[in-house]
Amino acid sequence: MSKQEVKKESRVKVTKKSWFKIMSPQLFGQREIGESYLSNPESAMGRSLRYNLKELTGNIKDQNIYLLFKIDNVAGTTLHTTPIGYELSASSVKRMVKKNTTRLDDYFVDISKDGYKVVIKSVLITSIKIQRSVGKELKKTLQATVHEDLSKNDFAIFIGNMASGKIRSELRRRLAKIYPLKEASIRMVKLAGKGEPLTEMETTISEVAQEPAPVAEASE
Repeated sequence: MSKQEVKKESRVKVTKKSWFKIMSPQLFGQREIGESYLSNPESAMGRSLRYNLKELTGNIKDQNIYLLFKIDNVAGTTLHTTPIGYELSASSVKRMVKKNTTRLDDYFVDISKDGYKVVIKSVLITSIKIQRSVGKELKKTLQATVHEDLSKNDFAIFIGNMASGKIRSELRRRLAKIYPLKEASIRMVKLAGKGEPLTEMETTISEVAQEPAPVAEASE
């Protein structure tokens, strides 16, 4: 190997990497929820992660709930996040549906106070098959309850209210006046954009009555 080739090889730069802590938003205590080994922290911007709520609250009752965060800021060796979603584990939803119960799923889109378009998926579990009109009224009340909170709060606060159980408690209270339910839950919340108006389909899809699902078999 010539001296010129050796000199050329010595100019190859070795990229240095460092560990960066990923922190939850202030709303969730600014706790460490992960770490990433990066050469350039800017490359982490926009990345999302899924984190179990129990790890934030220490409450075993929160083990079936996951929060979705997105990295949106870098400060030194720390990556800060913002909430972008909420979801129940698929296994927990499956366990809700037992023998002689009926599952009612719904999907609708709404707008938060700070202008985010939000997709909501809910699930209601009844002990017997109900009339179509009752199912429609239950869904309508659920949507109104969620809309009330979303319209008064920024998206991050809404996710905080979901995580604390505040919205779930209010849903159960209001829906019980219409029909006694075994379960009433929001199974998924996710962002779908900001500053985008609802389309005609999105403003009407939640009002489409759905037939109650057939009686489910007992889960193993």
